[in-house]
This record gives sequence, structure tokens and C-alpha cells, in this order.
Amino acid sequence: MNNVAESEKEKFNIFGEISNGSTTHSSSSSDVYLSTGWPTFTTSFITNIVIGSVIMIIFFFLRIIYRNFYNARLIKSNGLNSVLITSPFQWIIYTITYQMESIYESRGIDAYMHLQFLYLCIQILSIIMVFGIGILLPINYTSITEETANVVLNTLDTVTVGTIQPNSKRLWAHALSIPIFTMVAFYFYQKTNTIYLEKRIRWMSKHHERNYTVLVREMSRSISNADDMRDFFSRFFDSKAILSCHIIYKEAKLRSLWRKHKHIQRSLERVLSESDIKGVPPTRAVGWRPGMFGGKTVDSVEYFTKKLEQVDKELRIAQEEASIKKDLSISQDLEWRVSNITPSNIKKLTNMTSTAGFITFSRMAFASQAAQCLFSKNIEKFKVTPAPEIKNIKWKNMIVPNRSRFFRRIVSSIIFFVIFCFYTIPVTAISAVSNIQTLSKVPVLNWLLEVVNLNDTLRGFVEGYLPSLALVLFLALLPLFIKIIIHFNKEDTRTQFYHKVFTVYWAFLVINVFIVVSIAGTVLGILFKMLENLTLKDIATLLGQSLPKQSSFFINYILVQALTSVPMDIVRPIELIAGIIRSSRESSFGQKMKALSHDDPTSLNSIKYARELLIFVITLSYSTLSPLILPFGLLYFLMDFFVSKYNHIYSFCPKYQSGGMIWPLVFNRLCIGLVIYQLTGIGLFVLKTFIPGIVISFLMPFFTLFYWWRNVDKYKKPSSVLSLDICPEEDYFGNEFVKSYEDPVLSIADLEINNNFKNDHNFNHHNLMNNNNNFKV
Repeated sequence: MNNVAESEKEKFNIFGEISNGSTTHSSSSSDVYLSTGWPTFTTSFITNIVIGSVIMIIFFFLRIIYRNFYNARLIKSNGLNSVLITSPFQWIIYTITYQMESIYESRGIDAYMHLQFLYLCIQILSIIMVFGIGILLPINYTSITEETANVVLNTLDTVTVGTIQPNSKRLWAHALSIPIFTMVAFYFYQKTNTIYLEKRIRWMSKHHERNYTVLVREMSRSISNADDMRDFFSRFFDSKAILSCHIIYKEAKLRSLWRKHKHIQRSLERVLSESDIKGVPPTRAVGWRPGMFGGKTVDSVEYFTKKLEQVDKELRIAQEEASIKKDLSISQDLEWRVSNITPSNIKKLTNMTSTAGFITFSRMAFASQAAQCLFSKNIEKFKVTPAPEIKNIKWKNMIVPNRSRFFRRIVSSIIFFVIFCFYTIPVTAISAVSNIQTLSKVPVLNWLLEVVNLNDTLRGFVEGYLPSLALVLFLALLPLFIKIIIHFNKEDTRTQFYHKVFTVYWAFLVINVFIVVSIAGTVLGILFKMLENLTLKDIATLLGQSLPKQSSFFINYILVQALTSVPMDIVRPIELIAGIIRSSRESSFGQKMKALSHDDPTSLNSIKYARELLIFVITLSYSTLSPLILPFGLLYFLMDFFVSKYNHIYSFCPKYQSGGMIWPLVFNRLCIGLVIYQLTGIGLFVLKTFIPGIVISFLMPFFTLFYWWRNVDKYKKPSSVLSLDICPEEDYFGNEFVKSYEDPVLSIADLEINNNFKNDHNFNHHNLMNNNNNFKV
């Protein structure tokens, strides 16, 4: 047994000999064999299983203790008396067997398309794994010869394409795998696109206010109110076809008062909740000195009630002024124009003029027609699109002109580029930590070799688990910075905001995790060999054998994601703690539930989509180079499918639906991932000097780009607007949707409710004061 081990050491010595004709390059006698490979992988695998199991056991008890958080969707749907499944396995079976069609009907198209995307990845990886594990892996393993270059670092790399000699006939199987895997991806992409179109049409044809309404942007300055807007569009539609027009007002004072009103109202609600919880009327300091240091204090409820009354009066006056039709023309005499055209008046007139609004029609067909038409010869004016859901709108950003938003996006793009460049440094450092062999050749860092060789488990933990975990945690901070920067863009809907977060975060992950780690790890693996007097052919051979060995790092990375990050997605500790803090300030059950389920699942899913696409790109790109990565990629998507399905069924409470609009973005990145896979194959065959593989792989990106363009052209328009032949023919009658898209700053109904709310709580506060006085007596 010892002899076998010694022969393995000699076969896979890192810095052994490289034959090049009659010339031989050898390392110094101080080169040491490093026993990596299966022990490192096994340690990392067991560590991840233990951590994942502990997280899931903790979750089992948390979902019972904090049932209002982990079962929020179920309780909101079925009421407080909803039966919670407490069996250790029954809730798992229920989640697995829950029908996808039921998810579409009860949880919405956004949840359905997320799970459909994960199911797509499972299908593709399951099929290509049969070819990869059944054919490619045995070919790689049986290609080991004494002449194999010694860049293969450990026994785990014996199943990679790095064991195959350059220009070997065995590479035919790898060359054929690229078109086979591509065709499999094409089939399932097409299938999912068809499903998306069918579900999207069903969503667009439902009797809902959004399907009768369109959003109009960049209107002419001559349109200053809803009447002007109606007059303009009445030229193209019958007057009876237009149910209502609502303009989005730009009055800074009106919107400022509205925000102030909502802020005071929320403060009053918090104070009343605090009084209900503590049983004593709360007080607040007046002035700069705190009450505990002798400052003057007043009753908090009375303080905020008076402020609410004052702001309420000011807001009503501003609403009446905004509702009055304004004459923005300057047809008065010359004397008036000279005396009134001042910078302040010009600014005031500009602020009163809005460029965006909503039109609600009596039939879906009219809304569909409006969304497909040009209403001005200037294509930059009167841009009409289907309306988003009301709770999806960021009203204060609707008035931002497109030019301003375009400039903001340029600025944010420059900031992102700088962050991109910065992140490559720590990511490269993390990649280097996973390559102890190379670091040990640096005189200052040779002590690392002695430390990690103390124990195989320690070595596996340092090389396998820690670098992957460090990379996951380091990149987990990115979404916070990305959201802060994208807030500067002033996106007009929440969907658009989170789509920007998704696209930027995905680009960060692909560049910094996949590309930077692959290049840095490949170069670092042969860095000291490249410093020797090698020919270009030697370097190409080294690179061709060093690139596949990066699969060891990515297998460990996928394991950390699958068995640590994904279980954390079901626990969601940060959201839980934030929800507990918010709910502690509320008194009624409804407010507590609202506080617990406050987080927008679209925000969480935008981050998950980026991470899931990264894992898919990594797994697909290394499927030909190292087929062993396929089972672990499949494990990730199986785990993620279960966790995401549970969250959509039990936990997530979306306040709006985007209509599955993220799927076209996901499809684009799936096609990009396929091109990355094919380019990786081209690079491999170039380094292996295998001409047939180069020819086959070279054609595939062009097929993919054509397929991509053809699908976008085929599905984009039918999934954007409802075709006229399937629009419901009957007119909609009633007042249900008339004021649905009215600017909230003009909502008188909300103010009346607020007055009732204020009076009710004044009554409750009065009773509280009396009860407190009686208690003192």
C-alpha cells in the first residue's frame, strides 16, 4: 500500500519534469510533494454537510417558534388559525409535492417563473451529466500516462481533461460534447420560453386594473393636467373608450407635504403601539435637552396628533391648488409678461408641468393598441407602455426625465467600473489561498506548507472550505453597495430597480468569481514554471493542463453555496431579526404580521437569480473540462429548488407582481453563459492543439447568437402586449378602476381614513390616560 502511495506521489509531483524534445526542465531538489486531492475534497464535503444539517435542524425549530415569519404567506391566506405542519418530514413532503400550477394560481407568475428557471437548470444538468459522468470522466481517468505533464496538482484532477495529451484522439469525445450540450440547452430554453409566453398571456388577460391601463412618459409641455391629457388622446380614441386620465404632479411642495404627512402618520402609529405595549402614555422632549436631563417633555400622542392636523390642512390646500386647471400660456399683454417672467416664476411653471401620466381604458384591446402605437413623429415623445401594478410604482421617481435618468446611469456605471477593478484584487488573493502549493514557493510564505501539512483535515479545511466561504461572504456584501448606487438612478418602478441590481450583481459575479478566479488560478498554478526558460509550446501545454484543475476550487465553491448559503436562504436570519424588531413596536396582530413580512421578496430573488446563474455558468463551462463538477451543480439546484419552493409557498408575501418580466433578462444571460461555455471549449482545444475541436467549437457561438436573436425576435412582442385577437371583447363598466392610478398626493380618501384613524386613537389614548389615573388612585 505504501508503494502505491509512493508511486502516486511520483506520478503527480507538482514541480516534476516536463519533456520538450530533447530538453528537460526540472525543479530543484527542494520541491516537496503536497498531498492534496481527495482528502481536501472529503474534508470540505463533510464540513459543508455538517453545517448544512445544523442549519436545517435549527430551521425546523425556528419555523415553529416564529411561525408568523416562516409561515407568513400561509397565515395571510388562511387566517390566524392556519394549521402548521410540525411533523419533521411531513412539511418536506408537502413542499415537494405542491403542484407548480397551484403556485402560479396562488403565488403569482413571478414565483412560478423563478421555480421554472430552477427546474430548467435541473433538467439540463441531469441530461448532460449522463454523458459527462458516463463517457467523459472515464476517458479522462484512463488517459493518465507517464508522459502526462506534471501540472496536474492532485488526485482529484485525474478526472479532468488535463490528463489527456495534446492532439490526442481521445479529445474527440470532448469536442462532440460541446454541440451535444448546446443542443440540449437549446431545447430546454425553447421549452421554457413557450411556457413563459403562455403564462404571461394568461397574466395579461386577467381582469385587473393594470391590464386596462397604460403609462405615458415624456409628454409634451403643453399638457399640464389630466384634462389636457384626455383631450390629446381623444383624437385617437373614442371619448367613451377612455375611463380616466391621471397625471403625475411635479409640485415639489405638494409631494414634500405628502411625504411629511406619511412620516408623521407613521410616527403616530409607532407611539400608539408603544403606549399599548407599555401601558403608559409615552412622552418626548421638546428642545435640545433630553427629558432625563431635565428637559421639557410633552405627551407624544398629543404632539404628533397636533402636527398631523397642521400638515393635513396644508396638504389639503396644496391638493386643491394642484387640482385646479392651470393656464400655462402667456397670452397676456406685454407689460404682464415683462413683469412676471422671472427666474422664480419660470422655475415654478416648470415644476407644475408633468411629463408622465396614466390612462385607463374601457377595454383591454384599447390599452393594447395604445401600447403599440406611436403618437408623435418625435419618437422621444409620448412613449406608451403597459402600466405596472400600483404598488410597483415609485411615484417620486416617475417625474424624473429620461435625460436625467440616462445621465445618472452613466455616473453609476463609472462607479461600478471602479468597484469592478477593486474587487479583482481580493478575489485573486482568495484564489491564491486555495493554491498553497504555489504560495509555498514564495520564501516569505513557505511557512504555510509546514502548517497545513500538520493534518490532512486542517489542510482540507484551509484549502477547500475556507477560501470558498471567504469568497461567498466577501461577495455577499456587494448587493448592499449596488442598491445604494442604483438608488441614484431614480428608477421609476421597483421592478426596474431590482432588475438593475440583478444585472449588475450578475456581471460582478461572472467577472470576479468565474473569469478572474479561472485566469488567476490557472496562471498562479504554473507561475514559477513560466519563469523558467520554456518555449511557447511548453507554456500552452501547461495552461491546457492547469485550466481544468480550477474545477477543484469551483467544486468546493458550489458545495459551500449548496450546503451553506442555500440553507441560510430558508432561515433568513437578518430578515428574521429585523422583522422581530419591527413587530415589537406594533400592538395589533395585523400590524405585527405586516412588520414581520415587510421585506420585498423581489429584492431577495434578484440576488438569488444572479447567484443561480453564476452556478449554472460555472457548472456548464467546466462540464467538458471536468465532468465531476456536474453532480455538485445538480445538487445545488435541487437544494435551491426545494428552499425557493418552500419560501414561495409559506414565507414570501409579495406586495405586487412584475408579470415575470425578469425572465427575458434571465434568458439573455443563459445564452451568454452558453457562449462563455463554448469560448472556454475553444480555448481548451487551442491549448491542446486539437484542430477538429477548434473547428467544431468555433462554429457554436455563431449558432448560439443566431438562436438567441431568433428567440428574442419571436417572443419579445407577444409577451410585452396582449394581442388583439385574444383580448376580451366586452367593455368594462363601473367605477372600480377609475381612480386606481391617481397620484397618491391627491388621494383625499386616504386623508379621510387618516382622520378617522386619528380620532379613533385619540379616543383610545383618552381611555388609556383615564385608566392610568384610576390606577394611580
